[in-house]
Amino acid sequence: MKSAGYVVLFTIAGCSQGVCRSVGSALGTAPSPAGSAVLTVAVPTGVATAEPTGVEAQAADSGEQQALDEQIAPLRKGGRHLIAEPPDDAEEEAYVAWVAAAGLAAQNRQPPPAAPPGFALRVVPGRALWVLSEDGSRRQGAAAVVLRAGAAVPLIVEAPHTFFDRGTLPVALAVFEAQRARALVVNTSHRYGGGPKPSDAAGDDEGAEGAGGKGGADADGGAAKAEATGGGARAIGGERAGAEGATGAGGNHGARGGARDAGGGARGDIRAARERLAASLAFADVAHAERSFFLSAHRALLQSFPGIPAVQLHGFQDSSAPDAAAIASAVGHDADLERLLAPLRSVVSDGKVLAYPAEINKLGGATNVQARWSRQMGAPFYHLELSRALRDKLMEDEDFRRRFAAAFAGLVAGKGQTRPGLTP
Repeated sequence: MKSAGYVVLFTIAGCSQGVCRSVGSALGTAPSPAGSAVLTVAVPTGVATAEPTGVEAQAADSGEQQALDEQIAPLRKGGRHLIAEPPDDAEEEAYVAWVAAAGLAAQNRQPPPAAPPGFALRVVPGRALWVLSEDGSRRQGAAAVVLRAGAAVPLIVEAPHTFFDRGTLPVALAVFEAQRARALVVNTSHRYGGGPKPSDAAGDDEGAEGAGGKGGADADGGAAKAEATGGGARAIGGERAGAEGATGAGGNHGARGGARDAGGGARGDIRAARERLAASLAFADVAHAERSFFLSAHRALLQSFPGIPAVQLHGFQDSSAPDAAAIASAVGHDADLERLLAPLRSVVSDGKVLAYPAEINKLGGATNVQARWSRQMGAPFYHLELSRALRDKLMEDEDFRRRFAAAFAGLVAGKGQTRPGLTP
């Protein structure tokens, strides 16, 4: 959105088509004095980065979800069949430093920092939103991080299983917009590399909505689409095919099928392929992996904004907890589950919103790594499981989704902020 009344908020050098990889000396630009309206600017042609206020802000908000979805969709393209690669020590250090610096720059209306190799910062046209992501030179399944520049509510919204837990992406976008949250973190690779839930997956896995089932994973464009025939997992990079057998009408993908389809390959080769696949999948589920770019982004944001609350959205099959529409849990300093339970229960009136572990003893995110880091760093973390029926209703009913997203306002209570308390 362009307006003669807008002022842009930061200097962006080295940008092309809204993509910023470095800013040179601009990084040292001091924040604007209190009450100052203008900073020196150099932005891509046609890109307005002003932060609207008042009536203009309301008009801009109405299209924020669509604008962000358009930015995130290319970053997720092909991610259904991509197994995330963890960063090495050097990559993790550089990435954490970049995200942390970008968070502070966004809050203080400063120019964004230079991106590390393989990454870029994109300014969402017409909006005070920055998207931090891979630049396309190499796909590692790193997260897409959205930062709200200027005033924002101190809240992180996360969706780590958007390919597997159908509907969690549009819900996350709705919450991010409704709460004017500071940050949004979204996965760009499938939690199981595009296949169904492994039999030895973590005990509190939320989804179980793999390919071929009722809850078919979201395809690249956001529509549900099964990628298997007869329930068989789609082959990934040859290794899955060798380990599990070629996908056939009968869905035979065991070791025996792998040996037959590979022309009687040695059992040792099959075992080695399965072990390699298992090792890679250990890093694929970013809500449980001990090292991932998703977790690094979470840690970086906690570093920039000490004590900031985070809410993470997941999904479960209705049959996993027939009496629940949603299951909520909370850990960490100053976490108060009632801040989430009461508002959600007033919105989800036709189903139960249950508290873990007081009212239900499963699907509580007990092994969630982002929850652990929030607790260790003294910040509250809220884990919310949504049934398939509830997610379907949220996707179909825009007004219901809006009211549902508004129910998260209480999460910043006790942090020195009350709605519409925006931090500068």
